[in-house]
Amino acid sequence: MSERYVAAIDQGTTSTRCLVFDHQGRLVALTQEQHSQHYPRPGWVEHDAAEIWRLVCRLLPEALRTAGIEPSQIVSLGLTNQRETVVVWDRLTGEPVTPAIVWQDTRTGSLLPVIAEELDPTVIHERTGLPLATYFTGPKLRWILENDESLRDRAETGELLFGTMDTWLLWNLTGGPRGGVHATDVTNASRTMLMDLRTLQWDEELLTVMRVPRRALPEIRPTMGAHGVTTDPVAGIPVGAVIGDQQASLFGQTAFESGEAKCTFGTGTFMLLNTGRQPVPSRHGLVTTVAHQMEGEATVYALEGSVAVAGALVEWCRESLGLIRSPAEIETLAASVDDNGGCFVVPAFAGLYAPHWESRAQGIVAGLTAYITKGHIARAVLEAVALQTQEVLAAMNNDADLPLLSVAVDGGMTSNNLLMQTVADVLDVPVVRPMMAETVALGAAYAAGLAVGYWSDQQVLRRQWHRAAEWHPMIERGRRAQLLQQWSRAIELSVAWGRPHPAV
Repeated sequence: MSERYVAAIDQGTTSTRCLVFDHQGRLVALTQEQHSQHYPRPGWVEHDAAEIWRLVCRLLPEALRTAGIEPSQIVSLGLTNQRETVVVWDRLTGEPVTPAIVWQDTRTGSLLPVIAEELDPTVIHERTGLPLATYFTGPKLRWILENDESLRDRAETGELLFGTMDTWLLWNLTGGPRGGVHATDVTNASRTMLMDLRTLQWDEELLTVMRVPRRALPEIRPTMGAHGVTTDPVAGIPVGAVIGDQQASLFGQTAFESGEAKCTFGTGTFMLLNTGRQPVPSRHGLVTTVAHQMEGEATVYALEGSVAVAGALVEWCRESLGLIRSPAEIETLAASVDDNGGCFVVPAFAGLYAPHWESRAQGIVAGLTAYITKGHIARAVLEAVALQTQEVLAAMNNDADLPLLSVAVDGGMTSNNLLMQTVADVLDVPVVRPMMAETVALGAAYAAGLAVGYWSDQQVLRRQWHRAAEWHPMIERGRRAQLLQQWSRAIELSVAWGRPHPAV
């Protein structure tokens, strides 16, 4: 009998990847390709959903060829994705009718006060677990429909379909215009600002406020279960799981029990804490979200702190400033100095997310003197990533019953040892990196495999988790307190700079 495998499609903010894993959770094959980023106006971020689907059509068959296996050897496919990015497409042609509006996009900032007048943000927060912010999908959909009335008419008559990137890819994978499955899962739906966290269904009052026709929305399904069978680009593979990327990372870190947490350092930084079977309202600027749901079982919830800009800040240093030639060089440059020289960078390119939720905040560099060199700026960049993470951890400790004693980390930036040491220093807890760095894709594969019985239970997966590296706090307490105090001042400046200036 030929060996069996699980596969994952990991559709991220900057690239799309297809991966194959064996029964021991080992990576067998990986294919990856970046897609274009479009910035048509300040604060606007767009993707071409058709381009992303074309990448999947190339990458999935290529991953199978690289692994040297047949489609019949894949017992289940997991789909994970950038979450709040929204796609609107034609039901009959399968073509997107607008660019995909990315989660980082801030164009809905002026719409938020209007929504707040129509429905108390406190009610929105209580029902969805989300603050009223540009980050989430609902306001983006309202903006699309209010800026093109012809699209509203077509949506209300059933000509158009809505969805986040998981929905778009699932529909295409399972047939597209020829009967594709139009569905999403509870983790992605919980990020739309349209779903009630407790009923796990689209909420009529929220749909009314966001002006979203229900018939255009996908069916909400459990994370793990039957999501259809692929027809393109490879036929016959069962789709066993659909899960948002950060929830997939939590699953891949095998943080299955209440009180277990992870932090992903990618384009942004995302820290999630498993809170068990009940949603925990945040009092300190975090998001209450769905962690996962197995078909026929109770829902598992999480608290999340999202930071918009982490790895994207390093890319900005490379692409816009020419400070480095490759992302890896940021560590060498930052290590050329002993400290930041009094320089702080607040990367509020898309406002500030958790725990501040200040959509109008703008990026600043503070503390510039003639003493500052490229090395100091590089150091400040890495410290900005760490200090934003510290704010999220502090909020999480205030919301949770017990303080976190350590944090499991993953994502591309965890290869930066100086950054990881800085994170341990400012968090004041150990930071642990697993052997398997691909925890987002691995989590999607784990979920897909559990759905079809490829793995018998979660304990089997726990035994496959192995530690690769660990960092402990080494900074002096006085220096740590000074860093946090100066960072708070820099945040205040960022928020103040983004506020409207009085007319002269």
